[in-house]
This record gives sequence, C-alpha cells and structure tokens, in this order.
Amino acid sequence: MNQDGYESGLEDLFAVTDLPVLQDDDVALVWDRWDATWRDVYVLDGANETHAIFNLTEHNLADSANYAALYDLLVEAAGGAE
Repeated sequence: MNQDGYESGLEDLFAVTDLPVLQDDDVALVWDRWDATWRDVYVLDGANETHAIFNLTEHNLADSANYAALYDLLVEAAGGAE
C-alpha cells in the first residue's frame, strides 16, 4: 500500500517488480483505515482478509529468520504448503 502523496517513484518500482501495489488517495483513505505504518507488508488470504502484518523496518529481510518468517506467512495465507 502506498500512502497518498508519495506516488513519486512508483514507475521505477513497477519497472523492477510485478508485485501489486495499492495506491491510496484522499477519497479511499486506506492508509488511515488500516492504520498502516511505513514498510508494512499486509498479507491477505484468499478472502482478502488480513492474515498478518509484517513490518520490514522491524524485520529486515537480510536476516534469514525474518525472510523465512515472511515466506511462511505468505504460504499460510495461500492456504498450503510450498
């Protein structure tokens, strides 16, 4: 989720990844409604319900344990084994 007002640079992001990004705006106010924090990864399940929130500032993915923890959350949310 990208906070309203921070759209600059999104084109660069899109050039290097195909991960989905929700762009907030002053109508939807998703950032506020979800009580988001910078660098939060929202892991949604198949019903688009929040399965987990994983903050990349608190859990640097350079640490293999953090990487594995996020990976496991994504697999769990997808409903199964790798």
